[in-house]
Amino acid sequence: MTPAELFASLQRLAPDAIYATDSGNGTFLAMEHLRLDRPGRFLAPVDFSCMGYSVPAAIGAALANPGRDVVALAGDGAFLMTGLELATAASYGAGVVVCLLRDGELAQIAQFQRTVLAGTANSTVATYDARAFAQTTGAGYVPCPSDARLDHALSEAFAAARGGRPVIVDVAIDYSRKTYFTRGAVKTNFWRLPWPERLRMIARAAARHVERRLGGVPGRA
Repeated sequence: MTPAELFASLQRLAPDAIYATDSGNGTFLAMEHLRLDRPGRFLAPVDFSCMGYSVPAAIGAALANPGRDVVALAGDGAFLMTGLELATAASYGAGVVVCLLRDGELAQIAQFQRTVLAGTANSTVATYDARAFAQTTGAGYVPCPSDARLDHALSEAFAAARGGRPVIVDVAIDYSRKTYFTRGAVKTNFWRLPWPERLRMIARAAARHVERRLGGVPGRA
């Protein structure tokens, strides 16, 4: 699922929606792609970057703004922290659309690690059954494996949410392109480092480039 296509479809199908994002790439992608016409439509954990923010924030926004579309953008790691609050949403008839951005890792952290360390550590998110999770909490479930199914999946989700039922849209998100935030943070911090650390980062980047050129076979020269 291409992030730009996801946000274009969301804005086309729900032009007045309120968005609640979570700590990580979901927030930074939303900042890049959303074009909102007035205040009060973007809720994000920008002060302390707390994971697990989006689902409860979206539920609160839905209860405070009956009749408005509300979208939560939750990474698969952040969703595990507060996703069970969908049971509360179902109980109170808060029809939120939760776009579960699934890539199997803590993506923003993993992007930084690959850039600086030439690898990742402790950033993998174990696979879990989002359909069963939805069933447990009383939420609806809509799979969205590719751009081709995007409009159909989101239309189905908004129809259910407008009827008062929370819905999980299981989005197979493509994070292969770094966000502007990740690229900017790496560049800024690079120039703050002492020269020995800068040279180590350059050497790691060069080693990754050579590895990719040789077909991903480590250790070859």
